[in-house]
Amino acid sequence: MLQYRGNFRMLEKGQISSRQFGVLLCLYTIGNAIIYSPPQLIFLAKQDAWLSIIIGLLAGMLLIVLYSKLGGKFPNLNFAQYSEQILGRFFGKLAALAALSFVYISTLYPLWGISDFLATRMLSKTPIEVIISITVIMVAFSVILGLETISRVSEILFPWTLLFLFLVILMLIPQMKPTNFLPILEEGIKPTIRGSVQFLSFPLTAVFNFLMLLPYANNVSKAKKAYYLGTVIGGTVIWVVTMTNIAVLGVSLALGSIYPTYDMAQKINIGDFLQRAEAIIAIIWFVTQYFYTVINFYITTLILAQLLGLKETRPLVLPIGVISVPLANVLIPNIPYSFTFTNKVWPAYAFTVTLLLPLLMLLIAKLRHLPKKPET
Repeated sequence: MLQYRGNFRMLEKGQISSRQFGVLLCLYTIGNAIIYSPPQLIFLAKQDAWLSIIIGLLAGMLLIVLYSKLGGKFPNLNFAQYSEQILGRFFGKLAALAALSFVYISTLYPLWGISDFLATRMLSKTPIEVIISITVIMVAFSVILGLETISRVSEILFPWTLLFLFLVILMLIPQMKPTNFLPILEEGIKPTIRGSVQFLSFPLTAVFNFLMLLPYANNVSKAKKAYYLGTVIGGTVIWVVTMTNIAVLGVSLALGSIYPTYDMAQKINIGDFLQRAEAIIAIIWFVTQYFYTVINFYITTLILAQLLGLKETRPLVLPIGVISVPLANVLIPNIPYSFTFTNKVWPAYAFTVTLLLPLLMLLIAKLRHLPKKPET
């Protein structure tokens, strides 16, 4: 009987609850998407962007089924570990490298995004490299503290994030125009399908990265249920924000803005007393973007440590942080390039790594009857 002889030690010693797993996943799903998804979806599907999200979210549940089945076969191993058991040492490391490239690009993108936002909207005289460096320092320090600490902070901030977002949307109700959603399917179903594919590729395929965290949940069975719930809640939040974008700004104004979610909050005016609540949107984005970046950074160190055979991830935090500062600017130099990259390059790349690769691994695992039961 063929047995794998690799070392399956757990690099992360701490554990998180299934609730923490779901909260992290929800904040992660909202993360980068709360600012960038609405304009991209409205560009593709116009006033039917809300329908694109529903279709994309339903399709995204099939991805979670795939990830739950794959991760459930190896509850004590992360993706980088069982990829070698399924595909063998050489091809398993190639699969782990593919996952590493995916998650590291997912780390660089928000680093540039939040820094560009600050550099253009709040700190216009500060070089973007300085803002990226400060962000990297904060993220690296959080990664050093470990997964348990990150999870506990997420539990504290999660309800406040949803509460303040709800209050902003509530204050925008007087500005909403239901006619902005008409006519429905004006250009047929194709633009809506393109929008759903875009939403599925970003942000939903990124939940693939949580296969690296699934074995660190203290109850994998409950964590698999949290996989569904966290994704649904996160996707629903993006749906509500996109609906609000369309209702408040309309398609033409939303397409004319780089950050429509931020700009729509500027329209809040209640009795000439409560005005310009865009700072609340900025804070919500900072919080969700922080968790999106921290989790990706953490998973990057986890996969790389596994590939290099290290006993812990901390020695990798500093070098990864240092190279991330210039690479973030190289990967995404400006907003137009960002939209082109996300719409034309990212979907094919994301589906290859997060759909075709896990599906192939699950099929091979079934054919090889893995995992093997220990001989008695």
